[in-house]
Amino acid sequence: MIESRCSGRTDMHTCEKRLGELVLRTENREALVAFYREVIGLELFANFDGGTFLKIADDFDGHPQLLAIFDQTWEFSGPQEIEVGMARARTGTLHHFAFAMELEVFEQEKARLEALEIEIMLTDHRQFGWHSIYLYDPDGNSVELVCYDEAILDAAANQRVRESVEG
Repeated sequence: MIESRCSGRTDMHTCEKRLGELVLRTENREALVAFYREVIGLELFANFDGGTFLKIADDFDGHPQLLAIFDQTWEFSGPQEIEVGMARARTGTLHHFAFAMELEVFEQEKARLEALEIEIMLTDHRQFGWHSIYLYDPDGNSVELVCYDEAILDAAANQRVRESVEG
């Protein structure tokens, strides 16, 4: 068994978590991507119709720290149960943010949230090999907990979303 960063701790809320991704929605994706690449210096990670992922830093295996920029018109790609109206709101540019963690910590967090009877929504993003838990904070912001699981990675889908990066 891989040693968890929570080893020896009895309360899961003190386990190490780091920001996995921040997602912004915009009317002008090209301009925002150009700014974050050229001014801030972020590296292109993946690109597809309606969305661009920029790498902030390497982090947990399989899930670097990312800034994602989506067209304002992009359909929400989270779990079907999420309140789509909130995800599509044009009152701000923040779509959701995610905390990345290791697979064993993710499973522990899922069990802990379920034990607390927190309403969660689960989905897999197979094109990246990610399991995700979505929930809302008290202000209604969509928060994601995400981990990498090589067992669910769809390599063909991953290649499709990343081909513009390699070419």
